[in-house]
Amino acid sequence: MDEPISRDWHAVKDHSRSWQDLLYVYPVVSRRSGGLSIGVNLNPDKRCNFDCVYCEVDRRTPPRTTLLDLEVIRAELTVLVRAARLGELARHPKFAETGELTRRIRDIAFSGDGEPTMVPNFADCIQVAADVRRAEGLDETKLVLITDAAGLDKADV
Repeated sequence: MDEPISRDWHAVKDHSRSWQDLLYVYPVVSRRSGGLSIGVNLNPDKRCNFDCVYCEVDRRTPPRTTLLDLEVIRAELTVLVRAARLGELARHPKFAETGELTRRIRDIAFSGDGEPTMVPNFADCIQVAADVRRAEGLDETKLVLITDAAGLDKADV
């Protein structure tokens, strides 16, 4: 049986899109997914097609990068998947309350600092995640798109 997730845990409240020195990939304990979700930020440039009043992205500070490097995404995703499976995330202070929840990857979610479907090479980004998922034996792990739906009519989405 899966462990219950408390909304009071620090790791559940903290959905920051940065993790150590990684540019694009970050771990989140998500009530939506029922455990560990590995986020992929396809908008490190903070570009978005909407200006939602509830958005938590700080667009006043400059982005860490404006480029989207697929090979770096591949490498970071591989590193974080392996860290989770080896229990390295479970030993990190941020995830101290979560027990073994961080060892099982529930999904790889495309979200971040803007609308993921706005990136010109969106399909390539999805393919990178699918390749890593397959290479790491995570065939049952979902690929999730968190979107405002404005780009769903694009041919490459």
